[in-house]
Amino acid sequence: MAILTFFLGIGITWLVMSGLLSQIIMLLVRIWFPSSRTDKGVVADQWLLNSGVSTSSRWRLLGYWHDTANYRQACSELAGLLADKACLSNKDKVLDMGFTSYDQLLVWLDYYQVESLTAATESERMLADAHDYCGHFGQLNLERGNVSIMQRLDDESFDKVLALDCAYHMADKKTFFQQARRVLRKGGAVTLTDMVLARPFKDRLEQRMVTLMARTCGIPVSGLYVTQVYESMLNTCGFEDVQMTDISEDVLSGFCFWFSQHYGSLSSVTRSKVWIRLRLLVWFIRWMQHRGLLRYHLVTAR
Repeated sequence: MAILTFFLGIGITWLVMSGLLSQIIMLLVRIWFPSSRTDKGVVADQWLLNSGVSTSSRWRLLGYWHDTANYRQACSELAGLLADKACLSNKDKVLDMGFTSYDQLLVWLDYYQVESLTAATESERMLADAHDYCGHFGQLNLERGNVSIMQRLDDESFDKVLALDCAYHMADKKTFFQQARRVLRKGGAVTLTDMVLARPFKDRLEQRMVTLMARTCGIPVSGLYVTQVYESMLNTCGFEDVQMTDISEDVLSGFCFWFSQHYGSLSSVTRSKVWIRLRLLVWFIRWMQHRGLLRYHLVTAR
């Protein structure tokens, strides 16, 4: 009994000193309380992702890695890809739901010079950053909240609705599409990038495994659909001309490859546990791709 206690003590000490115990605890917290994503965690993720890129950059996207190995450029390319697909112009009144950094707002406001921009986020810190860096744009209106705030917006008040690399965090995507349809003018479009299921689940065991993995990343499985169901849902909500472009290799695979190198170069000078949220996301993406379950699409519907 004394020997068992001795080795148990050694094991616990090693777990504590290595930082593994704290990471296990954080993992369990994220499984059982997926909504515990704090602004502190958001800031840490932004700093880690943008380290070595630019002190003023706050991008927090997976990025589009078709012809670059630079994180800031990859994020700019993904934003530009979405904007071009949406055909943004200086005559558009735009609603950006769930923005993840002020950088993307600058793309819509400064580069595409949209007529007006209403942008919403749940993060108080992101909202403060957006005020600091974009507040001088008179055509910008900032809101704090999720899809529910769309109910306060007037009917047919926007030309374009955007959701850049954030829709897979929406548990009730159908409500988002219904509200987008309501606030869009005739001829308007919703454009987003989103994770989709490549195929239905094989059985309940696979579904439970995916649910467990997804919860650690704050991704609700209820918001993941196979392509056919996704298109059908958009049609049911009143959209037509649905276009879904698979950009998985240039987004998912590109981000995972870049992240492994980025983490390897910085983890030795940072605390290992601060990477837990990003590492869980990469593990989830790789595991889902290995099982042939996950794709990433650029979606637009009118």
